[in-house]
Amino acid sequence: RVCPQEKQCESRCIHLKMNEPAVAIGYLERFAADYERESGQVALPHIQPANGIKVAVVGSGPSGLSFAGDMVKKGFEVYVFEALHEIGGVLKYGIPEFRLPNRIVDVEIDNLRKVGVHFQTDTIIGKT
Repeated sequence: RVCPQEKQCESRCIHLKMNEPAVAIGYLERFAADYERESGQVALPHIQPANGIKVAVVGSGPSGLSFAGDMVKKGFEVYVFEALHEIGGVLKYGIPEFRLPNRIVDVEIDNLRKVGVHFQTDTIIGKT
């Protein structure tokens, strides 16, 4: 939804060399993701056994959430600290609702909670 697939993928599609329209990657990805989410059958990733190591993630923007998801899958106990009152960072505060609806971000955050990621809002780390 956020990636400029028209410029990065579709503009380089091999079909264009054959005078055919490019494969609509963006629409296909959106359809597949929406279908899974709306079915209520979202597949959660396999989580390795807990390794006893705690990890702190400062910020709940795209990279913080990605890192948290990767680490919890590897068995780490993950805590995400967010300065604002809502999880999501730029996904919630910087990307317009028509481009990335908040409900979609909320589903992804709920999935992280389901696999064991802990979130703490209204917490500023590193400011004196």
